[in-house]
Amino acid sequence: MESEKILEHDTTLEHALDIARANLKEAQRLLDEAKAAHAAGDISEDRVLQLEALLELAAEDLRRVTKEQ
Repeated sequence: MESEKILEHDTTLEHALDIARANLKEAQRLLDEAKAAHAAGDISEDRVLQLEALLELAAEDLRRVTKEQ
């Protein structure tokens, strides 16, 4: 996993926004890898569907945090 930067935040909402963005980026990375693995026959379609749901959840969380900002 990438080394994470320690950031100082003025508010809890800024911290939440950074976390939500990082979660969305990680969910997208996992899904992209899973799609490639599925195409190679290494993982099931069910796992790809789980990661698609995770990506949607991360996107919803980012929208919620952005709205609260």
